[in-house]
Amino acid sequence: MEIIVNQKSTSNNYKIKFVEKTNRLFGIRITKYQKVAILTDNNLYKSYERYLKINSILLIKVSPGELSKSIETKVYIEDLLFKNGFNRKSLIIAFGGGVIGDLGGYVASTFMRGIDIIHVPTSLISIVDSAIGGKTGIDNKFGKNLIGTFYNPKEIVVNKNFLKTLPKKEIRQGLAEIIKYGIIQDKSLIRLLENIEVDFIKNTRRIQDEIIKKCINIKVKVVREDFKESNKRMILNFGHTIGHAIEKYYKYKKSHGDCIGIGMLIESKIATDIGILSEKDYSKIKNILLRFNLLSLKLKPTSSSKLIDNMKLDKKNKTNKITFILPEAIGKIRKWSNSYSIEIPEKIIRKSIRNALNEIKN
Repeated sequence: MEIIVNQKSTSNNYKIKFVEKTNRLFGIRITKYQKVAILTDNNLYKSYERYLKINSILLIKVSPGELSKSIETKVYIEDLLFKNGFNRKSLIIAFGGGVIGDLGGYVASTFMRGIDIIHVPTSLISIVDSAIGGKTGIDNKFGKNLIGTFYNPKEIVVNKNFLKTLPKKEIRQGLAEIIKYGIIQDKSLIRLLENIEVDFIKNTRRIQDEIIKKCINIKVKVVREDFKESNKRMILNFGHTIGHAIEKYYKYKKSHGDCIGIGMLIESKIATDIGILSEKDYSKIKNILLRFNLLSLKLKPTSSSKLIDNMKLDKKNKTNKITFILPEAIGKIRKWSNSYSIEIPEKIIRKSIRNALNEIKN
């Protein structure tokens, strides 16, 4: 199966290809490229060495985890590309999860002003979310993904077999984004999640496929409308304003999914506190997050001041005030006149953080 992602310019179109077999180069044709590099992390290399170690292909390994999304790692990769004679007729294959995709995409978008990249996502979160949509980026001391580009891949190759070797913590990260899609766009997805096995891998192939394809189609549709996040694409950031602030609070040592889970809870609480989301829907959101163990971080209610400071540097803010994407019901984000984001006073943010965290602290 293939999904064609069409952008406004035909030069930006690309394919999302679903494959069943795991083989060398993942079925990617490389004959038109003079040089090819595979970017991955050390852990994935240990698990998939037989597929990654190929004569004439440059293999670049980095440390796993968010700390690799740095300017230092980007320079390290670029130095290897230059030393090995890479040029504009070269290809990077990003084999990994969200970190590898973000980092590889950023390198590809800037190396010699742009070379081709193909994503082979290996985690649930990268399959349903981060590999799609052309966002690339690295972190700095001020926050997450503050440096980056919009740059589409030539292709995305999806192989669910990689999910079988993932630890449960990694699966949970992807489930946070899946729940997000349900809250922002598709309430039937939340109903489905309420009735499946909590261990995603234990679900039937049909259910896994249905969930994954629902999420991919939502992301593709939103990105097709608004590639550079000028309006509609903002809805994909639900839970991420506070979620990214929590990640920074923990110095990127906690998983993205756990941080986004609490981010979605608090942002839903803000929506309830300002009167646009019902208590019933708020409880449903909290319960689905609890069901998949996405509210497990022991974040103290007194952390609100530090989180607010972190949020002030969020790239989605248009002034010095903090903006949010808020649900008005499960399956629907509130649109405020001509924008999906709204500025919320710090007093309300602080109160909602304290109240939400107090509800789950035990």
